[in-house]
Amino acid sequence: MTNSHQFQRERAYALLIDLIFSSGFDPSEPLSERGLAEQFSIGRMPVREALRQLEQEGVVEVRPARGTFVRTLISDDIVHIYRVREVLECAAAADAAARAMQRSFANIGTKLRVMLHARGSFSPAEIDDAGEEFHEELVNAAGNPALAEAIRLFRNRFRLAFSLPRYFSDQQIVETLQEHISVYEAVEARDAPLAAERMREHLARGLKLRLALEAQKHGAEAGSKDTNSGVETKS
Repeated sequence: MTNSHQFQRERAYALLIDLIFSSGFDPSEPLSERGLAEQFSIGRMPVREALRQLEQEGVVEVRPARGTFVRTLISDDIVHIYRVREVLECAAAADAAARAMQRSFANIGTKLRVMLHARGSFSPAEIDDAGEEFHEELVNAAGNPALAEAIRLFRNRFRLAFSLPRYFSDQQIVETLQEHISVYEAVEARDAPLAAERMREHLARGLKLRLALEAQKHGAEAGSKDTNSGVETKS
């Protein structure tokens, strides 16, 4: 594989990821290789390879005779993925606590504390990004290459399952920050069981929010169908 082709494939993959997780695709519409290639100004082969990689990662699915679609998850799928994430990230928290504090992880801990104490100085998106950085640095701090590889393979499936709107209430923002800091402090104290338990509690809250969002979405869809299927009558 030439460097040019590899670059184009990686670029196609990155652009697809950005579109998928910014709600740039309608899940009911198939992904067109030709349309994506034209949109990205990239050849069809790199787009095809990027879609194949996303299929392996569980982000898109191929439906026979219909095409390739962004994968739609039901509540059971979300719960199953949560179980995997719980095992992996609780192990990462425990492993990180068993080691000397890593500088990059200490830095994210400082950032989170600053954000909590100066909440009004940061946007919800900045705090959300810091939360993602926290999870990434925690995995790095664990110092377990096999664990890091497993999480890397599932990362986009985690994102698909747990993606939430970028805006939360002030209370939710503060609670999430406090949970991240709570995990960080357990790692800082070198308390592996506590770090794992706090991570488990944090992920359980995220799952609860995600399932509530799913139920709300289906309730809205059901209401829309009922409205559209109503029959007008004359008195």
